[in-house]
Amino acid sequence: MPRDTKTSMALWERYGEYLLMAMPYCDELIADAKGCMLKDVDGNEFLDLAAGQFCSLIGHNHPKLVAKLTDQLQRVLHIGTQFLSPVVMEAAEKFADVAPGNLKRSLFLSTGTEANECAISIAKMYTRKAGVVGFSRGYYGLSLTTKSLSRIFTERERHGDGPLVPSTYQLITPYCFRCPISAHYPECELRCLQASIENSISGVDNLAAIIVEPVVSAGGMIIPPPGYLKQLKAFAHEHGALLIVDEAQTGFGRTGKWFAAEHHDVEPDILVVSKSAGGGFPVSGLITTAEIADRVAREGFVHLASHQSDPVAAAAVSTLIDVVREEGLLQAAEQNGAYFAQSLRELQERHPIVADVRGQGLMLGMELADPEDADSSGVELAVAMMGLCRAQGVHLTFTYFEPVLRFIPPLTITRAQIDTAIAVLDSSLTRVGRKDYSLDALLPKNSYSRAFADNLGGKRTVKRLLSRLYETSPQHWVGKLTEKSQKAGGDH
Repeated sequence: MPRDTKTSMALWERYGEYLLMAMPYCDELIADAKGCMLKDVDGNEFLDLAAGQFCSLIGHNHPKLVAKLTDQLQRVLHIGTQFLSPVVMEAAEKFADVAPGNLKRSLFLSTGTEANECAISIAKMYTRKAGVVGFSRGYYGLSLTTKSLSRIFTERERHGDGPLVPSTYQLITPYCFRCPISAHYPECELRCLQASIENSISGVDNLAAIIVEPVVSAGGMIIPPPGYLKQLKAFAHEHGALLIVDEAQTGFGRTGKWFAAEHHDVEPDILVVSKSAGGGFPVSGLITTAEIADRVAREGFVHLASHQSDPVAAAAVSTLIDVVREEGLLQAAEQNGAYFAQSLRELQERHPIVADVRGQGLMLGMELADPEDADSSGVELAVAMMGLCRAQGVHLTFTYFEPVLRFIPPLTITRAQIDTAIAVLDSSLTRVGRKDYSLDALLPKNSYSRAFADNLGGKRTVKRLLSRLYETSPQHWVGKLTEKSQKAGGDH
């Protein structure tokens, strides 16, 4: 039965002309959020399998978080970079307590992009080098440096950002399900890493840092195989570089451990957090060793940002760590994640369009592929699944390149809510498998989102735009990386 969106649509017509549209937004306007549930202005509810923008780790509007932020707001909201508040010091101690190994010195910032840029700056100052390497499918932020590290952004004609930042390089992402070098783990002995080194950064003598996500989320929900990150850190140190691990989505318990790097028994030189760190409040940060912090301090390291070490942001981090501990959310992520994953694998057995299920803890992916059209990008399947699920009250997102549905809910999700999600996925997979849907009917109906899509090039623009993002193969990028290495010293 179609959901009533009368109030939402009226608000679109009343206020839409004042919005600078950045994407084709959904019709439903969210007015309330609690736990794992969203409610729009018409009273429709949605089970949120994306935790907002993967940020609401402990659930939307967790009462302890709201109480702590309210208290802090009444005390001091912002004081600039010349002062600190006690809550900043308390948060730094708690961060060090849960961080792996010898990571001890932290700095709280405001966005993931800023934190990655700061981490890269520290690495460059520490090593006195300039080169930075990221995964080809990684997502590190929206600055020019962070964009230059990822193939998601470096198709210049598609994004108009101009030349890439010099001395930025890319590793082939270790995607075992669709191996870019047609090998098989563990017999391959991680040949993809050696191929990356030879094709991307062979001969580079100015390497300052390698930055990676322990779960490559936007790039396909890809987990590096066992031993990969250990070898990568060894390579970095052999070349005088630091290993930066970006735990924007994985940090503070998402994968069943405080940080996903722990699954690989690897201690980063710098660990970066954002998204989940504030439980929905905007905050980011990084933590490094005392040795690295002291060295760059002697070199004159300074970082000045308007919202650096803000008291309210620090209060959010401090409270989030407390809630994860007090409510046993590490164990919940591990146990409910295993239950969710097993349920998804049971769907895979029944639905041919499900090519793979993978993930860690409550960070799971379901890759889709059309079994009747091997050459199809499969993106229409993902768009249809997202639309059909939302129509039944379940919100989810999918990834770049091959379409992979992402299940990254708050860690407070219950088994009953997981069962609800599985039932909706089951019925939606059945309809998509039968091609029993109209793609156009599933897209937003408000005139502003429609106009946004039409302005990009036609009635089926959303599908076409997404298809362009996905129209690739791993082998294609291996060739591109080889070509890039041959041009090293020119563009980079």
